[in-house]
Amino acid sequence: MEHETSDFDRWLRTFEEIVRGLQLEPALANIAWLADEAFGARLWFARILGRRWSYIAGTYGDDPSEFEMARVPLGRDIGLVSDTWGTLSEHERDRLIAYIRQFIP
Repeated sequence: MEHETSDFDRWLRTFEEIVRGLQLEPALANIAWLADEAFGARLWFARILGRRWSYIAGTYGDDPSEFEMARVPLGRDIGLVSDTWGTLSEHERDRLIAYIRQFIP
């Protein structure tokens, strides 16, 4: 388990190198792409507008409305949706959420 955690932490550091200096939407798009490539975790990000979640960035080529989704609020008006959220361990999900929240204004 400790080995998996260190691999995951290295993976998060890769995010830092890639998304440093990017605006919010390109940063989120890159995070989604990297999560899909590394873990098969398909992520989309959305603006939360009351009960409506409006897609802004995420896994390329797919329409998130076609899948059964887990919804994870990340901030007051930004959330993450995923149809493969369960492919990450609880520890990985918590670390990923904490990492992504750094980009949320």
